[in-house]
Amino acid sequence: MSRKLVAAGLLCAAMNAQAGFFSGNDLVKDMHEWQKYERKDPLVSSLVAGNFMGYVAGVADVYDEISICPPESSTVRQLSTIVAQFLNANPTRWAEPADVLVADALKQSFPCKKK
Repeated sequence: MSRKLVAAGLLCAAMNAQAGFFSGNDLVKDMHEWQKYERKDPLVSSLVAGNFMGYVAGVADVYDEISICPPESSTVRQLSTIVAQFLNANPTRWAEPADVLVADALKQSFPCKKK
């Protein structure tokens, strides 16, 4: 089921990315569904939870080894947890573009070493 969840999230993230108007506020709504999924809440929208994970994974892929350098063993769940913690700690930034918030969260946790 986890693969289906991620696949659905990637699809939804791709649709949202085309619009270019996906804000932190939108991402936080999806994050709340993902948190319900993590708690195994029976009333969760798996599609929306997957959207959060897929969006995080997509941004991580775009910035990988450019400005974020997570270990190879990192999982989408781990990255999603880091982003969720960042969003919860920074509600004043929710009006910013979602990709900026995800990138900032991951940069804090996985900065690239200077070469």
